[in-house]
Amino acid sequence: MKGIVFNVLESLIIEKFGDDVMEDIFDKAEFVSDTPPFIGPETYPDSDLIHAVTLLSEKTDISVSDLLFEFGKYMFPVLAETFPVFLEGFDSPLEFLKTVDGVIHIEVRKLYGDVNPPILRVEFVDENTAVLHYRSERKLCRLMEGLLEGLAAYFGRSITYHHLECMLDGADECILNIQFK
Repeated sequence: MKGIVFNVLESLIIEKFGDDVMEDIFDKAEFVSDTPPFIGPETYPDSDLIHAVTLLSEKTDISVSDLLFEFGKYMFPVLAETFPVFLEGFDSPLEFLKTVDGVIHIEVRKLYGDVNPPILRVEFVDENTAVLHYRSERKLCRLMEGLLEGLAAYFGRSITYHHLECMLDGADECILNIQFK
């Protein structure tokens, strides 16, 4: 996972829980990678992210699942501000979603050859509704759900979704019905 993801997590922790919580987590953490700070373009083990979120969960009594969801919601506007070019020209969240796998993830692979982004496939039902297929060895479904919430908010919409299948239940991929209102 790229360092920028860790940087966004650090910002979330500081903003929502304070510097002391951030320092405590990093003091207790036994990261696989060398000692932080995490550097944006560098690659770090996925387990370091899960370890940090698990420590945050223990510190805040908020479940890892809920923290991953909140992290996704927090991350989308940060990424949108950092990489605005990827959102230019889109009037709807579904139009944008359709480009994630075929444009954004391709560009990310060009920049960072050692990445392994999730696979997203979107099947349009109508202008506000789609079936989203999410596949990732990380199985960060809740993070992806938070990103969807952040996407909806970015476009001034609300979103409803429900899982038809989930990797956490043994499926090969998550399949969600999503609707933006």
